[in-house]
Amino acid sequence: MAKGIEKLLEGRGDLARPLICIEVNPPRGTDVDAVLKRYEGVEGIDFVNVTDSALAKMRLSGLVFGSLFKQRFGIEPLVNLSCRDRNIIGMQSDLLGAWALGVRSIVALTGDAVTVGDLPDAKGVFEVNSIGLLNILSTIREGRDLAGVELKGKADYVSGVVVNPNARNRDAELKRLARKRDAGAVYALSQPVFDGELAQGFFEAAQSVGIDMFVGLLPFKSAKAFEGIAKVPGIKIADGMVEKVRAIPDSEVSEYSLQVAADIAARVKHCVRGFHVVSGGSPLLAIQLLQRLVSWSRGEAALTPGR
Repeated sequence: MAKGIEKLLEGRGDLARPLICIEVNPPRGTDVDAVLKRYEGVEGIDFVNVTDSALAKMRLSGLVFGSLFKQRFGIEPLVNLSCRDRNIIGMQSDLLGAWALGVRSIVALTGDAVTVGDLPDAKGVFEVNSIGLLNILSTIREGRDLAGVELKGKADYVSGVVVNPNARNRDAELKRLARKRDAGAVYALSQPVFDGELAQGFFEAAQSVGIDMFVGLLPFKSAKAFEGIAKVPGIKIADGMVEKVRAIPDSEVSEYSLQVAADIAARVKHCVRGFHVVSGGSPLLAIQLLQRLVSWSRGEAALTPGR
């Protein structure tokens, strides 16, 4: 087991120092250096969450990019794997290949619908969902493939999943999270939240599931960007927040978004294992948020004014 991944398994329940993960999107092309250079000199990252053609928009393989990120910086990638684009033969093959390249953790995703992406007429696979993928990961950990053939070298992955605190039916979402736990997941990265009260209620309730949780925090740099986020299915915005963003100068929106994220982090820090900084379309702003969270976790600065 890779030492970096052991952070997800050791000292569980010890929330003295939150772990910090930042989302990284592979490039739409082969120029990986343009993305990697953003993270040179950035300290305090425990993990990177590497996306897998998110929103059904084709990008360089997340499994390969995660390996390249680890080679460059020595930081463990938590690599998303979507059931949308692969049948169970391809999934197994990719999982073995990624293990050989040094990837040690997979985030099992059902995947966004093909219709939301750049090629809406493409055919989604969805042969299994995220729980089916967790079962594949468990089978491979046991040293065999789905056909029962013994593998010459197994892939001992640490399995993760996603969870949505914004779900309309919180109890149903927590029951599904429990099923994912029973299928082998040991941590969950949350979708971004923009309502502190909702987030606190959800993560306090989610403690009963017994899985390490990372709250999703997404900063935004303009009112237009925020209004786009607010329209994404599965996102819930706190009452009055859209109007407030519209009312402040665009030059102040980025700072406001950082404060919103910091306030949510402060509210849920007692019931999560760490923070999942979602980059969205503003990777440099996400790095700013990450740096604030790192300074706070080291005791170097307050997370929010007055706290």
